[in-house]
Amino acid sequence: MKAFSFWINPILAGIMAFVALLASSRASDSAFAVGGLIVFLGCVLFIFSAIGRYFDRMGGAH
Repeated sequence: MKAFSFWINPILAGIMAFVALLASSRASDSAFAVGGLIVFLGCVLFIFSAIGRYFDRMGGAH
C-alpha cells in the first residue's frame, strides 16, 4: 500500500495544481489569484520533492 501512495499523491497534487492555476487565472479578486498561485507553486514543489524521493529510494543513481 505504501508503494501505491508514491504514485497517487503526486498525481493528486498535479490535478490540484491544475485546478489552482485555472482558478487563479479566472479570479476576479487579487487575493484569490495570489492564493491560487501559492497553491500551484506548493504543488509543483511537492511533485519535485516526490521525484527526488523516488531517485533517493532507487539508490541515488541520477
